[in-house]
Amino acid sequence: MVAATHIILPLNRPQYVSVPEAFISSLAWKVHDHRAKEVSENGIPVGYMFKSETSGTATLKVRSTAPEGPKLVAYGNQLVVQGLATNAKYEVDLASAVLNSVAGVQAEKSKSQAASPVTPAFALLQDMRGFQRTKNPPDLGGILEALFRLGLKEGDEPTTAARLWLNAANKRCEIDPLLSAINNATKAVLLDAGYPEHLQDNDLVSARAPQYEQGGLYLGTPFAWFAKAWQKLTGDDWVKALPARVWVDWATTVLRLALGQGFLWEAAWYETVARRILSGKPGSWSEIREQVPEILPWKSSRSSVAVRDVAPLLSWRVHRGSKLRKILEDWLESHQAAHKDLAAVLGAMSEDGELRGSLTLALGSGERSAANTWEAVKYALLTRDASGPFADYYGLLRSNGRFLTVEPGTEWMAVVASLACDGPGKTSDVATLMLSLEELGLRPEAGDLIQLLEKAGLARGSADADRGVIIESAF
Repeated sequence: MVAATHIILPLNRPQYVSVPEAFISSLAWKVHDHRAKEVSENGIPVGYMFKSETSGTATLKVRSTAPEGPKLVAYGNQLVVQGLATNAKYEVDLASAVLNSVAGVQAEKSKSQAASPVTPAFALLQDMRGFQRTKNPPDLGGILEALFRLGLKEGDEPTTAARLWLNAANKRCEIDPLLSAINNATKAVLLDAGYPEHLQDNDLVSARAPQYEQGGLYLGTPFAWFAKAWQKLTGDDWVKALPARVWVDWATTVLRLALGQGFLWEAAWYETVARRILSGKPGSWSEIREQVPEILPWKSSRSSVAVRDVAPLLSWRVHRGSKLRKILEDWLESHQAAHKDLAAVLGAMSEDGELRGSLTLALGSGERSAANTWEAVKYALLTRDASGPFADYYGLLRSNGRFLTVEPGTEWMAVVASLACDGPGKTSDVATLMLSLEELGLRPEAGDLIQLLEKAGLARGSADADRGVIIESAF
């Protein structure tokens, strides 16, 4: 029996994530003792940022974790102790070189900068308070865990997204002496700079096995794609095959897609449920799930920019989805129906005239009531900077004036196509990739997809082969 409680997806509301490094750092904090989040200074909460342009506000203190002065010298000395041999005359030069090598995205005109989370220690040099500059930011790591958990199916090994990340990051340190030395030096010198003493190796907490009543409810959805892609990418084969910074970029791309596509699917799900209730023949769980429409229309590249614009559809869908979610959730609570049989509950909903009226009004409403969720979705999928030193090649959407169109970057295509292969150095074909994209909620034309694969240098064989064109993994 599928319980009616599954109508409402267990997802907290997200907010716009300012920089991509926040995705992995938020998972790092999930796998470490959560008490570190409660740090305060004179009763004021404290957030961390690798490099911060400000010390904070009256309600939040922001500490910069990048070392300066004596701390920078100590860091350089520790790098030498850990075995780094260089031609640098002074240890401070070695320290500066290492810190510059992990510098992450920096917005134009901003003096704040995150560190690329290439090791567990670097991931902990910043947290969501520091990223969002607010004392109560959304639990991004918790949201990512919930998205991952929805995608698990019966037979999957009980684990969490954060634990898989940590295993992969530790494995990378095991096989790369340079990363290991840098990670150890960073833990020894930087993680004790204002951090609670309990943030040490022996305080890594064991990930709890995910609790779910019934696996496989979300087969063929972005949640299932996320769970499979994340388990692949954090496996030993991909960790060994990819350079450290590339692995971080690929992992961040998967997390961005999980957030953006996951919440778009959620909004489309509520709309589909509402329409099935109004039809008077709601059907079973699988029937409703299979009727969820294409969540992000990928129009032909031959169409005009105006025709390919997805902003109006996606924006209104997210706002409508938020209203419908509240209506359905309130009905389940008021009727104490959450744990009853789904089919019976949907039948009762179809016969409730008041509910039908509320759903009809919500489906036609022009009210914007989910601005935070829409911003989170848009910027998770959007190409941030199209050019320059911090160009984003991992975005799916591109802003063209007031239009928003599907124009994936070359590296985005490399990530998604490679993860559709059996592993590093393996091959796939366009037909297999299209099935993977369909699970993610995307249905491009085969011709457009082949052009993008050719541009990324991944397609082998004649374009005339159509869906039979061979795809080679990028690594």
